[in-house]
Amino acid sequence: MKFRKKYKNLLNALFVFIIAFSSFLAFEPLFEHLGQKASQEFAAAIFGTIFAAVITMVLLNKQTETEEERSRSEKVFEQKITLYNQAIDTLQSIFERQDDRNQIKLERSQITQLEFLLAKMMMIGNDKTINEFKAFYEIVTNNYSPQTKILYLDSSDKQTIFRFADYCREELGLSDKTLEKETLEDIVLQGELFYNMEETGELHPNVVDTIKDIYGYLVFDLDLPTRNIVFKSNGFDVYITKTHEAEMCFLQCTFDMSTVRLVLEHDHVIKGFAKNKEDNKSIFLFESSDREKVKLYISDIERAIKQSYLQSKKKFLNL
Repeated sequence: MKFRKKYKNLLNALFVFIIAFSSFLAFEPLFEHLGQKASQEFAAAIFGTIFAAVITMVLLNKQTETEEERSRSEKVFEQKITLYNQAIDTLQSIFERQDDRNQIKLERSQITQLEFLLAKMMMIGNDKTINEFKAFYEIVTNNYSPQTKILYLDSSDKQTIFRFADYCREELGLSDKTLEKETLEDIVLQGELFYNMEETGELHPNVVDTIKDIYGYLVFDLDLPTRNIVFKSNGFDVYITKTHEAEMCFLQCTFDMSTVRLVLEHDHVIKGFAKNKEDNKSIFLFESSDREKVKLYISDIERAIKQSYLQSKKKFLNL
């Protein structure tokens, strides 16, 4: 499209040049033939009038094209806002049906609605926005059971929706850059994590951030389904499978106003933090005053969580 516009502008400029040059070649012999000054001035006036008419015609055509393009852009912009709002409303209606087990009763017609929203998006959306909505559509179709009409969605799936909304914002020109991954995760965690726990009112902000780090790593990096997580009033237990059998639990996270207590199966070491051992479990305490140290050694914490998960999973598979 941009190449066509540039090519057309070049043609217009070339057209004006050809008219001017042709007129000059045509009028030069006439000027030489006309001896009287008045006749020469009259011929020059005719030449100027013709040239001005050509320039005016080109400018008017350009102005008309610009106005048509502006009008078309405004209509497309309005259509995009309408479509993207419709898409967000549809996704909201899906998540509003989600129960405590992350199950959603969904009719086939609603999946068809997503299909046609994607088709409409392909008409006017850019590639990033289309691909993100397509990613969520694939999540829905891959996790939907036609027999039971049940759809399973997790926290990480909700993040896809926020990323889609962020791409819409960028495409509409409301921002020149997208939000960072951590910001999107934090939005999801704030609504998802603390909604399921009761004793969060008086928590120290550093404790809240440490809990988010642990839970966020589980659902966004380890990609654990949230149905493998059992929430309690002051924390959560995480299991290898969704059956929640005691021997399948590989992580326990509890907290009070100023401390986060992390219990991992098997023997682990986290740099910068003392370890207590109890029944083949590694216990670590993260005080609110340890926040900077937690941020410094977060990779060690994540590595210990992953090792606990993999070792527990291996043990489970060998049973």
